[in-house]
Amino acid sequence: MKGRQAFEYLKKAVRWIWRKIGNNLGWKILSVLMALLLWSYIISADSTITQVKTLANVDVTTSGLTVLQSRDLALLTDPTELDDIHVRVEASQANYARVTNDTVHVELDLSQVSKAGVQEIELTGVTTYGKVIQITPSSVEVVIESLASRYVPVNAEFSGDLSDGYWYNINRINPTQVTVTGPASIVRRVASALARINVTDMTSSYTRSVQLVLLDEEGNEVAGAQARPSITEAMVNFEIYPKIELAVNDRIDTATIGTLPEGYQISAIEVQPDVITLAGDPTLLSELDALSFEPVDVTDRVNSFSTVAALNKLKDIRYMSSEQVTVTVFIDEIEASATLSGVPLTARGVQAGRTVSFSSENVTVRATGAYSSVNSVAPEDIQAYVDVSGLAAGEYTLPVTLLCDSHSELYLESDPASVTVVIASAQN
Repeated sequence: MKGRQAFEYLKKAVRWIWRKIGNNLGWKILSVLMALLLWSYIISADSTITQVKTLANVDVTTSGLTVLQSRDLALLTDPTELDDIHVRVEASQANYARVTNDTVHVELDLSQVSKAGVQEIELTGVTTYGKVIQITPSSVEVVIESLASRYVPVNAEFSGDLSDGYWYNINRINPTQVTVTGPASIVRRVASALARINVTDMTSSYTRSVQLVLLDEEGNEVAGAQARPSITEAMVNFEIYPKIELAVNDRIDTATIGTLPEGYQISAIEVQPDVITLAGDPTLLSELDALSFEPVDVTDRVNSFSTVAALNKLKDIRYMSSEQVTVTVFIDEIEASATLSGVPLTARGVQAGRTVSFSSENVTVRATGAYSSVNSVAPEDIQAYVDVSGLAAGEYTLPVTLLCDSHSELYLESDPASVTVVIASAQN
């Protein structure tokens, strides 16, 4: 009897609760929320409820390289080229969202490799948010070579936008050489290590650490990361200064010293290069207007000649495109004139049986030309004559012709330029 009464009371209680919930929207929403919370708690608390997640293109990390090197071996295959790796991970519902390419790690362990050649290496995977149940492919082929090392020089070069108004110079590199270690076939290709310095928008000297890249003999970057320098960066000190162009002073009075022989003169000075590029402090550059060189000695010179002359040093100049110039000194003889009196006049082409007489038996000759020639000619060196070839007897005014076989380069003038000539028969 008592049990039946209890059952009836329970039925009434359930009907009362149902009427309260059924007629109240707020109670309905609360009930749904409580159900969802309860389900979430059950999922998170029960680790036996799992789900499999597949990840594509998972990165592969390499381990055991130190062990490999201790055996004088090196990995030739570039690990960064191992792509298209798929991983299946079994994780609880609570950790499912945490399973990503960043939280799953696939490893290529080389610690068990003991000889060179093509090796098949199993891939292993791990994650803190579940269990790696499959890796595709499960293994990869890698090439192992003998380990090699060599010293290569460290060079530096500028890159970026270099301004035409500035001078750029690599002043110091540290270190000047590095040891490159790696697979023998790669190391053999490495000829140097290069530090490229981007100087875009830079206008002052600087020291900075620059990443090194390995180059072959043709200046091409050695592909892959298998060969590595002992130091990956170099400290490079470089200079940047404004530059200007200055003309070289070529004035005769300052370009030469010494005395030429009498009768000679310097007609011109030619300097090559005639413009020099300089770089240095802008205040210093603003005070310069021309460059000079050590004077050239012309003592006893009679011919043009060329020689090298050092430019005069300028204090605190950081750069000169040349420290010397080629100086050409052009030397000419002075033009001179001399008057030669009493040069006898003769006739040429006189016919047989004819006589010739002149209004003047002698002429005065003016010789013009090079100083040395003028000063060495004498009256007896000159032939003065009139040509009467084919002329009949009579009186003529004929030009005087002058010849000087020993100094044919001279310009000769006769005074008088013409004479009166009388041609007569011999019997008269």
